[in-house]
Order: sequence, then C-alpha cells, then structure tokens
Amino acid sequence: MQPTNLLENLAGKISGILYYSESEYPLTIEQWGVLPAAAVPAKIAALHAVDANVVQPMDPAVFFHQAERVSDPNDAPIAANAQKFKALHQFLNEHFTGLQVVRVENGTRIPVYIVCHQPDGTCVALATTAIES
Repeated sequence: MQPTNLLENLAGKISGILYYSESEYPLTIEQWGVLPAAAVPAKIAALHAVDANVVQPMDPAVFFHQAERVSDPNDAPIAANAQKFKALHQFLNEHFTGLQVVRVENGTRIPVYIVCHQPDGTCVALATTAIES
C-alpha cells in the first residue's frame, strides 16, 4: 500500500474513536518523518519540554487490551468504540512496524502516543490524552 493511501486508510480507522480514561479524547495523526524507533522517547520528551524520565513506554498489547475491553456489553457506544480499537490494532499490526505506546506521565493530563513506522521508514504517531487523577 502506498504511504498516502496508508495514511488515508489510517485516518478512516481512527475516525470516531475515543480514548476513554476519566474523560475521552479522540486520536489524531502526527507525521514525524524518518525517525528511528529508539529516538521516539526523546522526540516525545522534546515535544512536551519534559525530562526523558517522565516519558514512559507501555506494552502495546496491554494498552490495546485495555482499550478493546468492554465492561458493560449493553453500553452500545462503548462496545462500538472497543470494536474500532480492535480494528485499529489489527490494521496497525498488518501495515506498520515497530508498534510502540508511550505516555508522558507528568501530571493528571497524560499525553499518549501510539507510534509506528510505515514501510518507507517514516514514523507516524497517533496522539491522544488520558486524564488520571
């Protein structure tokens, strides 16, 4: 799949998805150009002007498991959102490499990034926010 088509398809996959914590936030796409996976935490620290020690990796499997679970299957919007996260997770695994989830744990408003690389080596981040008091 061409990079432009890949990003268009990714935009379709995140359309309408909300990341639930104590609030809910959408996901947005950020394109970071060619960036090695090892440089992702430093990039995120620089974006938020924080020390690298508050930029914490999270196991992608744990992140997606939490986003895909439904505590009340009778809550149709929550169940639909969980299905969208499941489809997103599958899409990322099929079309991108180096999947990482990184959190900036510096307060109650926590930026969260789902970071991966396109086949051409360019880095794409899905940004959202968690509220945790």
